[in-house]
Amino acid sequence: MPAAPSIPPLWTTRVFSSVNPPVCVLIIDDDHDLADALLAVLEAEGFEARTADCPACLRLIGIWIPDIVVVDIEMPIRNGFEVARAIRQVAHMRLVPIIAHTSLAEEDVVREGLAAGMDAYCSKSDGPTMLLALLRRVAPVSLDP
Repeated sequence: MPAAPSIPPLWTTRVFSSVNPPVCVLIIDDDHDLADALLAVLEAEGFEARTADCPACLRLIGIWIPDIVVVDIEMPIRNGFEVARAIRQVAHMRLVPIIAHTSLAEEDVVREGLAAGMDAYCSKSDGPTMLLALLRRVAPVSLDP
């Protein structure tokens, strides 16, 4: 039996509050095909998910509050670090976990990611299994009905 993949370590030491299901995930990525594929995976796993590109994401969080934000780093207009900083300026988004989901190596993004308010990193090359494990870690489902 193959070993389960290890979950990437968090960048933050803060404790995350439990979430009532379904866990809501905002996917911010300029690659619409990839975002749509990730959306389908998350929905199949019981998450509620929405996608947005950089300009639309800030409007969306004004009317919909996700439990987790998954953001690409390399995007036009605003990169993922700039988006994370902007999200952290919105009062109801200050404690929402933000995961850097990128093809860049972790060592290339960790310092600026932490400074921008990101909580964790997941490589796009790891596939959805690793991201799903990380999502469940930063937004544990509440056992209360």
